Amino acid sequence: MHEVLIIGGGPAGLTAAMYCRMRKMSVRVVDAGRPGGQLVSLYGDKPVHDWPGYHHIIAGELAGQLVEHARQLEVEIAPNRNVTALVRVEDGFDVASRDVVTGDEGRDRSASVIVAIGGGAFEPRRLKVAGEEALDEDSLTYRMPDRSRAAGRDVVVVGGGDSGLESAQSARQAGARVTIVQVLERFTGMESNIDLVNDLGIPRRFNTRIKGLEIENGRLRALIAQTKGESEPARLPCDYLVVNIGAAVNLDAVKQWGIEVEGNQIKVDGHMRTSVEGVFACGDIVTYDGKYKLLLTASSEGCVAANSAYLHVRKPARVTMGDLYT
Repeated sequence: MHEVLIIGGGPAGLTAAMYCRMRKMSVRVVDAGRPGGQLVSLYGDKPVHDWPGYHHIIAGELAGQLVEHARQLEVEIAPNRNVTALVRVEDGFDVASRDVVTGDEGRDRSASVIVAIGGGAFEPRRLKVAGEEALDEDSLTYRMPDRSRAAGRDVVVVGGGDSGLESAQSARQAGARVTIVQVLERFTGMESNIDLVNDLGIPRRFNTRIKGLEIENGRLRALIAQTKGESEPARLPCDYLVVNIGAAVNLDAVKQWGIEVEGNQIKVDGHMRTSVEGVFACGDIVTYDGKYKLLLTASSEGCVAANSAYLHVRKPARVTMGDLYT
């Protein structure tokens, strides 16, 4: 029986776990993949510029530091376990999970639960054009481009948000010939990313959709792109396609747990409390008035969720920050 079970081992979940341990609570982190969350699953080679104390750090390295910090605090981490059920019982919650590698079933009992599943159960959005599903990782990625694969190739990045802009920068710096295709009439990323793309002189095509793929002997050769207002589609040479157009979120499991959702996120209050007493949530998966989705915000919410779990489980007469370090 743990005092806190945390579902999700990204920055929010790991920070929550650390603060639980600082209050000497027993805590277990269950993650469906590798600890580190989207820092490793989506942005492993991406530079992070908005984490205090680091002007520039690679996402995968930051994830490693967070995981190591948690382990030094004796946080119990169970990777590759997908939570399949969460049921209230007399003394807290019964949580069922399955090992995604072996299929082995497992159960945990916990007095409280913190949900920190990042973007939720998501799949990257696809272009939905013929031949897309047949391309291998050497021709197509929905994540940051592999710099070793991108070098010297014709790379097209579809998407004008921060992920797309950063992918374009990374590929260009690796020595690729890069073009950005954006369905809107402008980029939607942060000004600093737009400035970097402009400084690198990366060509871009706005108001443009990918209509087809030119594939030869199983290898991508070019894209067929239609720009709004142009009578004929254009052929864009491309042998490495990067698609960064977001993710489709599936919160069916969370709804089955009885937790109230709003759109594709879990609704919480300022204490990170969900609609289910004893269940808290933090990170990208939550929404509340004034929510600002940042890596730093996710970790901050993890601190709040941990403190709320402490209040729920221990019910102290008063709370002091000194309790964190005694």
